[in-house]
Amino acid sequence: MRNRRRSLLVLLLAPVLLIAGCVSVPMAGPVEQGGAVTDPVDTDFEFLPAGPTPGATQEEILQGFFAATTASQENYRIARSYLSDGISSAWNPYQSTLVRAQEGAVERIDDTTLEYSVQVIAEVDAVGRYRVAPEATDQTLPVFRFAREGGEWRIAELGDGILISQQAFPSAFSQHVLYFYDPTFTNLVPDLRWFPTRAGVPTRIVRALLDGPSSWLDQGATVSAIPDGVQLVAAPVGIVDGQAVVDLSSEILELGDAERQRLLAQFRASFGSLGNVAGVQLTVDQTPVSIPATTALPEVNPQVDGRLLLMGPDGDRFGFSSGAATVEPVGRLSERAVELGAQALVLGPTRTVGAMLTEEGAWVVRSNDLEPLLLDQRDDLIAPSFDGFQLMWSATGDAGEGLTAITTTGEVLPVDVVLPEGTRLVSIDVSRDDARILILLQGESGPRLVVGAIARDEATGRPIRIGDLLDIPIDGATGATALDAAWVDEVRVASVIETSQGTAVDLHEIGGRSRSLGRPPGAVQIVGGNGGVTGLRVLTDTGVVVEPRGNGWQSTGVRASFLGVQQ
Repeated sequence: MRNRRRSLLVLLLAPVLLIAGCVSVPMAGPVEQGGAVTDPVDTDFEFLPAGPTPGATQEEILQGFFAATTASQENYRIARSYLSDGISSAWNPYQSTLVRAQEGAVERIDDTTLEYSVQVIAEVDAVGRYRVAPEATDQTLPVFRFAREGGEWRIAELGDGILISQQAFPSAFSQHVLYFYDPTFTNLVPDLRWFPTRAGVPTRIVRALLDGPSSWLDQGATVSAIPDGVQLVAAPVGIVDGQAVVDLSSEILELGDAERQRLLAQFRASFGSLGNVAGVQLTVDQTPVSIPATTALPEVNPQVDGRLLLMGPDGDRFGFSSGAATVEPVGRLSERAVELGAQALVLGPTRTVGAMLTEEGAWVVRSNDLEPLLLDQRDDLIAPSFDGFQLMWSATGDAGEGLTAITTTGEVLPVDVVLPEGTRLVSIDVSRDDARILILLQGESGPRLVVGAIARDEATGRPIRIGDLLDIPIDGATGATALDAAWVDEVRVASVIETSQGTAVDLHEIGGRSRSLGRPPGAVQIVGGNGGVTGLRVLTDTGVVVEPRGNGWQSTGVRASFLGVQQ
């Protein structure tokens, strides 16, 4: 900051978010009855801020401009009305978006120049990638220079991009999931992005797909069916009779039938968040590209059995719970889990094989007559995970020992991964698309939640390494204890930590924001199911299984000694 006398002006920006149903979360107390929890939905309303008023000062013009950047309609038409004719069309609001924690401060530099400083908590780049700042930091934006046009002040110089408050962000931006493939083309891998709600979203989805996956995924863990060099020829992308018409360059004509099918499937899945798009038509020079129909395509966001998988409170029953007293066994797998004294169990996607932890170690166990195999007998093992390539993921609490994947025949496959020094592993969970792993650690200062992409051999699907770890911030983690973490759906995870105020559950978007899901008393384990937040179940230290309801958590009437994980 320059060493001169400053005139500080706090900009009290006009509210731009309609808030409905504001509630408080109880911080303590018993499990309570509540209304149903539903995931947030976008409110379909048009926010149209005002344009410049006659006689407005430079500070008022700047304030109005910031408020207007929450409205992306007509290519930010209202925000551009605050700019001089010379730069109105040149300004690129899509270059980046800074998300601020609170109002900023203005410093006057000279008679026609203002400088704005603000605390930034997140940033969205030109292709929709949301990055949380490790710590809220003060940033000084490029200067705003003013000039008079027709006797009125207008902004004549500014940097590209926009600044928006964290309160306004959910209404100004909408989230969309792009999809890429794992290297074996077995699964579609999600990549969460954020685009201005009413600013040519179909076109932005295509451009983001052409740009490729986020850097943490793009380390051998994902590939695209889109050939190198392909460009979007005709923009904007049009929607005709429910079909998104995507006109691409001629490189796609060199693809075979199977490659074109993968290409089309990737585009269709990535347009899935748009309610007005029922299909995709790929064209070259406005001529439809012939693509044979097929059903042999990866499933988006795989689902599991809707029932809760658990071990009974007395350790004498394991299987799917259909009520407080009914447990349906999973073939002979349930018998083995009881006989061997299972302490944790994850069921693979085929529901016929899984990984189990007992006092003796980690096992592969099946629902048929094949005997369980004890594959890892190290001390201090944590609960294993299991993936769709029939591999058991195993680790000890010592993060320095890393991760191993073990085949069902006992072959140990070391996985190259760099875990934070001075931490202990608490839980590991491979995602249902087999391309990512969620890792909960306990550090000296508190819990640390990370996700990494799994790079696999293209031919066998065997893991080779975990890419750079993406940190997922946990509010209130300093001094807390890590308890458990789980996948909620394809782009969200949940964490459970113990603080001085009790146990807390948080919901985290991978490539987005976090929010509290309340404090179920005595939480020790969490598992995901189907339906997002409504599919979550938490086990308490009294053996009671609770589910999210309204402002809190309500007993399901089911008791368990541990909850099984469904891969």
